Parts: sequence; C-alpha cells; structure tokens
Amino acid sequence: MKGSAPKGIRGVLPLEAAPPLGEVGLLKQAQALGVRVAPTWVVALEEEFYRLNNLEDQLQSLFRGVFGVRVDEERLLWAVAEAEKRVRASYLLPERAEAFLLALRGQGPFLLRRMGEAPKAQARTPQEALFALKRAWAEGFGLEAILARYPRLLPEPIPFLVQEGAGEVVEDPFLSLDLGQALGQPLRAYTLGGALVYLEAYGG
Repeated sequence: MKGSAPKGIRGVLPLEAAPPLGEVGLLKQAQALGVRVAPTWVVALEEEFYRLNNLEDQLQSLFRGVFGVRVDEERLLWAVAEAEKRVRASYLLPERAEAFLLALRGQGPFLLRRMGEAPKAQARTPQEALFALKRAWAEGFGLEAILARYPRLLPEPIPFLVQEGAGEVVEDPFLSLDLGQALGQPLRAYTLGGALVYLEAYGG
C-alpha cells in the first residue's frame, strides 16, 4: 500500500500489519473475504503519550479533593479545564510523530475515529490528522467523560483508526447482511465511496 508505515514502525501500523483485535480483526476478515476496505492505519500511541508525559500523576494532583462525601463542583470544573489544557500542551515522542507523518505521507484526506466508534473527525493532510488525534485525546478529558469513568482518570487506551476518505459514511444494508452471515455475528457495515470504513457489532 502506497504510503503505508513499514511493519517495524512502533505504534503506527497499516491494517494489514496490525494485530487482529476487536474491530481491526473484523476489518481484516472482511478484507480477506474480498471486501474493499478503505486504506486504514492503526495508531496505538495513547498509552505511551500519557505515560511519558506523566499525565496520570498530574491528574491525580488536579482532582485531589474533588470527589469526597460530596463533589466539589467548582474545583471539578477547574480540574477538567486544566486537564484538557495539559493534554493539549503535552507532546508525542518526536520519532512517533515522524512515524505517523511518514505512514500517511502522500495520502489524504482522512477520517479519524476510535476503534469501534463511528468517525468523528476529518483531516485534509497528515499534519492535520496528527493535530486531530491530539484533539481527540484531549476531548477524552471533558466533564462527561471524566464523570463516566471515575474513579479511573485516564481513558482506556483504545487504538485510533486513521482512514483515507472524506465525506459522509453511510450504512450498506446488503453488505451488513453479507458480512454478518460470513463472520457469524450481527454487524452493521458503513461505507464511503464504495469502500468499507466501519463495522459495528451489535447484540442479537
């Protein structure tokens, strides 16, 4: 695949080289069945980003005293705003940022999303995609996100998928049915320009 990351680049892998976990595994199976999948890169840099920037300790300090017998709402709002600010001010290792840009070089535009979730961001260039990735990480420290996962302060480090394409992703009911039968579980398949982008598993 033109512009794909070499298999040895840590944390940024083309779909073909990524471990078959969760939705990534389903996309790889769909591709093996002959379904055209949008060019996809699996980005697993979030845990390292938090760890090397010492964000867990920073958050523990920020939220100390917020959650007790009652929630200190004023301090909570301050802590959330400060947490988002610190994430935005933190940096990837230069070699990781370079690997990300190298993987996507010559490609674009892009959709970005957490694995297992619908696309929520778009970017025209690799550099814009890197900025969008950082913004998405910062959004994980909003008020509702913090309250939903407390007492855990850091989000679960779920890989992001960067996929080539632009526009509205729509469900393909016939592909949903075919892949659901082939893969043995209920699925909704979403496509863009005829290429598979997103597989949503649901109960049934």
